[in-house]
Amino acid sequence: MKRENREYVAIEPIQLESDQIDDSNKIVQLQLAMATSSINHEYARVEYDDTLDVDRKEELLDYMNACRQKYFEARETLENYDPYALQEFESDLMQQKMETLQNFNA
Repeated sequence: MKRENREYVAIEPIQLESDQIDDSNKIVQLQLAMATSSINHEYARVEYDDTLDVDRKEELLDYMNACRQKYFEARETLENYDPYALQEFESDLMQQKMETLQNFNA
């Protein structure tokens, strides 16, 4: 997909189906869903801020909403399964996002 003389990648938020989660890796799978959708949301937000194309902005808004929904679905499940793992993970995720986005914007 190309707009405004820039290359764009069409990406989809991670889909996490309940039948994909078994007890042995449930926390990891939920954290992966949260991390992926959170980072994808942030990159889409950066692109949204940079683009002037109204159609692309609309696509990005839809995409960010899908990412947000997937994040909160995984978050709610993790909160019910292991609230301490959620607290620790969200703290780490915030730090990682700050570092990643600083490197991206540099």
